[in-house]
Amino acid sequence: MTPEQQKHQEDYFIAKRRYENAFAEKRRAENEINNILNRRQQIINAINELAAERNRNTDSLSEIQRSSAQNGDFDASVKDTETKLEAASSGFLAIGESSVGTPQRLTEVFDERNRNSKSSIANAFEQMKNIGSSIQRKIDDLSRQISQLEQEMEDGKNRERYLNNVIAEQNHIMNNASIEMAYHKNHMND
Repeated sequence: MTPEQQKHQEDYFIAKRRYENAFAEKRRAENEINNILNRRQQIINAINELAAERNRNTDSLSEIQRSSAQNGDFDASVKDTETKLEAASSGFLAIGESSVGTPQRLTEVFDERNRNSKSSIANAFEQMKNIGSSIQRKIDDLSRQISQLEQEMEDGKNRERYLNNVIAEQNHIMNNASIEMAYHKNHMND
């Protein structure tokens, strides 16, 4: 083999190594893109599940808030009932005073029952408020998880674009290396 042929052989092997390295880098990038695409589908499924759960919680929260809004109506109703009971009690006392003995005030008769009922209902509304707060925290947490997954998906898209550029660059390197290999191989045999 002449010195010129040996130089072509060395250049051929250098070009071949560049081709092989570019091919390996291209495969690595393609595999990573496949992993990104698989993960993207998992993320989409997870986002859909979390969004459905968030919607269910939002619906529940709306129902609780509607029910809690009735607490104001309840308070007004209780005050109206107390006013009417007071008026009825006064009227009953007036009737009772004209007959034999003094009757007991109606407000005293119903006072304990009213307090217990008001307390029970007020506790129920307070529990609804606490449940509403808990559901709101859950909704906030679900929204945070969805945002994190959306960011992960966006990061994956950015990485995929970068890897596609790497693949294009490696294809260019492989193409140039194959041309050099053919040139040097042709001159090794001269």
